[in-house]
Amino acid sequence: MNGDTLAEREERTMALIEEFARALYKVEVQWEYEFDEEILSRHPELKTHPLVRHSPLNTRDTLYGYEPMP
Repeated sequence: MNGDTLAEREERTMALIEEFARALYKVEVQWEYEFDEEILSRHPELKTHPLVRHSPLNTRDTLYGYEPMP
């Protein structure tokens, strides 16, 4: 993944999502900014929590437990 563009990364991500959907997995996509807006609107006290202010979403965490198809 070194040296690739954001467009290339997005293209691979969208292809992977489509692959899961074709395999009849339920796929829900929520971009980080949408998540932040939704959660912070319901829980404004989180805006001042140090973890939220200083720790960006680690996209590798979203693939926890994923096992590649053979």
